[in-house]
Formats: sequence, structure tokens, C-alpha cells
Amino acid sequence: MKVAEALLYLRKKLSLIESEDEARSEALQILAHLLDTSPLNVTLHLEKEVPEELLNRIVEERLRYKPLPYILGKVYFFKSAFYIEEGVFIPRGDTELLVEVFLNLPIREGFFLELGCGTGAISISILLERPLLKAVAVDISLRAIEIARKNAHLHGVEERLFLLRGDWYTPLREKRLYQVIISNPPYISYRESSILPRDVLEYEPSEALFAGPKGTEFHERILAEAEKYLAPGGFIIFELGYNQAQAIEVLASNWKIKFFRDLQNYERVALLWKEEDI
Repeated sequence: MKVAEALLYLRKKLSLIESEDEARSEALQILAHLLDTSPLNVTLHLEKEVPEELLNRIVEERLRYKPLPYILGKVYFFKSAFYIEEGVFIPRGDTELLVEVFLNLPIREGFFLELGCGTGAISISILLERPLLKAVAVDISLRAIEIARKNAHLHGVEERLFLLRGDWYTPLREKRLYQVIISNPPYISYRESSILPRDVLEYEPSEALFAGPKGTEFHERILAEAEKYLAPGGFIIFELGYNQAQAIEVLASNWKIKFFRDLQNYERVALLWKEEDI
């Protein structure tokens, strides 16, 4: 099957379970995987042949709602592709905003801390853009730590990314070392589980999704102990749910705070700092 034909076939099949825009995006990702190129370059190879049997196998798995990154073992985030396996949270496009907010800060060297690193995509993306920075990244999942280590090696930043297994701050020494604490924490409340897409609910790790009854439990944990680890003049950057900005403002009443909106115009990322430190 040629790429041009495969593109139409994939869009038709994938539209059975998702929107047309998402189907087109995933069709390009599948073909990029089979062609060993980037999704942006797929249309340059419309006359190339792709293995039909493998293509159909990928489609069959996706139509059973298995997330595409788990099928391909690859997820695109910010400017790079990252290795991923089942059992590790899939980075989303909205989370790229965390990286963008960080890169707009006047921080070029020193250490930053990531809590709940998953694949390592956030820390690695920052390290690739800031060659003088180093990162400490924590995750409670051994599988996530192993995947993050593999991604650090793939992108050549393993000497600047220090991975620790543990529950949030627990594996760290209480030292005000970090210029930034950054996190995409679990922020879905238990009552919101019914509105999650089937592929998320059935396949992604629940510990990376659900925070507790309120949804802001991990934000509370970040703020409660941040000053033990944050360097003077440092910043906190974290992602939040589409309806959590007001609750975060209450939690962070003794911090200065600025929200950044995602492409759907939701307040998705918060930047926090202490005015007296700046």
C-alpha cells in the first residue's frame, strides 16, 4: 500500500473512534513511524510503499482504544520524540506550555527539580534547550524512572539528569538548591473519572491521573514544602486542571502567581514566586 492510499485509509478507520483532526494527526504519526521520518515529512513520500500487514496490526490495536504512543513505543513532545511503554503516563501537547514558561525565565544555569517525571520529556526538553542547566527528577514508579533514563541516554543528557525514585520530595535532602520546581502532577478528582476518554481510563496508570477527592492534593504537597528546596528567587511551575485556577489561587495565597492559557483558552499552567525573593 502506498503512503497516499494509507493516509486516506487510516483517517477513515481512526475516525471511528476519534475526531477527524485527531484521526489525521494519528495517521501521520503512524506513517512517520513506518517510514522512519517525522510526521511533518510524511507527505513528501506519498508514492512510497508501507508494510500493509504491520499497518493493519497497528490499526486493530488502536481500534481497541489502546493509545497510539503505547502501540508505537514513541510519543512526540515539544521538539523531540520520546520512547514510552505501557504503565507510564503519556505526555500531552498542553504540557509543552510548562516547558515554554520555563524557557522564558531568566535562568541559564544551576539545578531545577521535576516532581513526577514520567518519561522525562519535560526535563529533557528543557535540558536540550539550556546546556548549562542540570536537573533532578523524581518519580514513584520504577518503570517511569527506567524509561526516563533511556530517554535521557537517547537525547544525550544523561550526565545532566539525576533520576530518583520516591514519593514526591521524600528522596531529597532539605536544601535550597533548585532554581525552579516544575511538575505536571496528577490533578483529576475521583468524581471526574467518568468523563475521561476510554483509552485514558483503561490504559494509562491511575496513579499518574488521580489526585484525590479534590484534584488539587498534589499541588498542595508541592506548595507545602517547596521553600525547603527552592533557592531564593526561585520559581514553581505546575500544570493544573481546566477548572482549578481559583482553587490554586486560594492554596497559593502567600505566593505571587501568574496563569498561562492553553490552546483551548483554559488556565493550564501556573507560575509562582515569592515577591520578597525577586
